[in-house]
Amino acid sequence: MINHYRNVKFFYKEWKTYSGANATGYTCNDESLLKHVNTVSFGAKTIQDMKSKIDDYLDNVERHIELKELNDKACAEFYAIPTLYRGD
Repeated sequence: MINHYRNVKFFYKEWKTYSGANATGYTCNDESLLKHVNTVSFGAKTIQDMKSKIDDYLDNVERHIELKELNDKACAEFYAIPTLYRGD
């Protein structure tokens, strides 16, 4: 089922866990919402949690841009150091 909140699309999902239990939750992969972060999708257990996460992405764009830039810089520094371990 497709839901909308603040012009952002997200989905309700149902699935079975590895142990066979029923599970439910919400997933969002809205590209316009996530354009400032290194995330392609995120989930939440409840609709209220999903709305709170959407609010955070929309209301704190500058903070998320700064966090992305900091993460990108840390990754670049990590890969610039010669080592046998590459983190993959």
